[in-house]
Amino acid sequence: MQVMENEREFENTGILIEGGAMRSVFAAGVLDFLMEKKIQVPNVLAVSAGAYAGMNYVSEQKGRAVEAVIKPLAKEKYMGLATFLKKGTFFDMDFLFDEVPKKLIPFDFSTFCNSKKRFIINTTDCRTGESVYHETFETEDRFWEICRAANSLPFISRVSQIDGVPMLDGGMADALPIGKIIEEGWNKVLVILTRKSNYRKKYRFFYMMMIRLVYHKYPDFIKTVSGRAKKYNACLSKIEQMEKEGKALIFRPTKYAVENNESDVDTLMRYYRHGYEEAMGREEEICNFLMSNG
Repeated sequence: MQVMENEREFENTGILIEGGAMRSVFAAGVLDFLMEKKIQVPNVLAVSAGAYAGMNYVSEQKGRAVEAVIKPLAKEKYMGLATFLKKGTFFDMDFLFDEVPKKLIPFDFSTFCNSKKRFIINTTDCRTGESVYHETFETEDRFWEICRAANSLPFISRVSQIDGVPMLDGGMADALPIGKIIEEGWNKVLVILTRKSNYRKKYRFFYMMMIRLVYHKYPDFIKTVSGRAKKYNACLSKIEQMEKEGKALIFRPTKYAVENNESDVDTLMRYYRHGYEEAMGREEEICNFLMSNG
């Protein structure tokens, strides 16, 4: 089997990582395989929880997602009704974006900052309903502040403030930011999706009723969320067309499906291994894709 040269980089090539809360452990499995084989892709664009997987690829911390996201659930149920009643958020954001990366399972911010890779994450500006992209992080505190905002889902998280701007989860405005990829000029993209191939997003009437009620101060945000399903499905179709044209290589779950609030350690480990095995089984395809002209 053809194996890629160590530390080889590919210009105008990127990785797009879909979010999905706990489903992002599938992406972590794919990325851990890439790290194991020293497959270096210079641009990483992560949405929502995809950031928690993608950041470890940039900081070169293989296995950290398992240690930081999955294993703590054996002792610390950092999500659920009890957390919501205690802290006002479904996920314990202080635990995930402060205690874990700074104390329990340290994130190598120095390696992250000195990496040649670009790391881009998005948030949704509640005032405009538009996606805001971030790739400059002056301090580690600033980095985690943006990551927290990028993972702040409506209803189950508080609206985050970045420089006085109200922000929510980046996936609300752009869950599959194919437009950003085109703008950046990436001619090849490894796309890591966290749902099966038959998934299409549906418009949810009750959900939209609640969005209008809770976020009535942000009419442009409401408009964005209202068109979210249509935009997601159009972007997904575009990505699938790009794969047919040899411009994208898609990784997605084929065997299992998990909910975004899954908290069972064994289930999440199985989903993580599924991502790893999907990438391992396509190693030669990955190498050929990245090394081909295009």
